Amino acid sequence: MAGYQCGSCSYGSDDLDELQQHSRETGHVGTRKNDAEPAEGKFGKARAAAKAGAKVLAVAAVVGFSAWKYKALQSMAAGLVVQLAESATENAALKSENEHLKSENDYLRSATGAGKTLNGFRGL
Repeated sequence: MAGYQCGSCSYGSDDLDELQQHSRETGHVGTRKNDAEPAEGKFGKARAAAKAGAKVLAVAAVVGFSAWKYKALQSMAAGLVVQLAESATENAALKSENEHLKSENDYLRSATGAGKTLNGFRGL
């Protein structure tokens, strides 16, 4: 059983120097089988630090995008609330006008309203 294993492929070796040679040739990062001590080679620590930095940068980008998206959604929600208030006001005005037209229609259908309308046409 190999004491060292490549983290990127299936290469394994009991010799640290062989794993470091594999790491230099392929750019892969090797580890111990029990993960107690990484066998990283000459540039392994820098590569591991770069990977960690890239992960932090990716998380920061996701958080920043989420915050921007949240602000955009808040703005959109505020606009919808304003539209809802305007619609409610317009709805109330139309309801009032509808009630006025209904009462006018009822009057014109009544005997008094119909009589006045006919008398108005006779005078022409």
